[in-house]
Amino acid sequence: MGSRGIATAALLILVALTCIAIAKRLEGERRMIRKLRELRAGDTSKTIPLDDLDDIERDTFERLRAAGVVRMDRTRGYINPDALRAFRGKRMRFAITGAMFALLLAVAIAYIVLH
Repeated sequence: MGSRGIATAALLILVALTCIAIAKRLEGERRMIRKLRELRAGDTSKTIPLDDLDDIERDTFERLRAAGVVRMDRTRGYINPDALRAFRGKRMRFAITGAMFALLLAVAIAYIVLH
């Protein structure tokens, strides 16, 4: 009976850590988009210098580039406004779907433990 409780706690901790990791990634992307917009300051043709980004920001920028939200040449980045709108919608659906899945998984684990 004790191992069942430990397994339940481990699974619930795993669900919580996964939620935290996903939330951290989404928050990093949100901050990067805001930073890029501030650097651009409303001029859609203005480029964004990439030399000032730290390693974490560069990783986030690369994920956004892979998603098509930004494009870059050697040392400059450009925001793609149309792709940004689509990306925001996809990101919101991903967050809501993930939260619902985590809730259902936690309820299923609790149900298994109680029965």
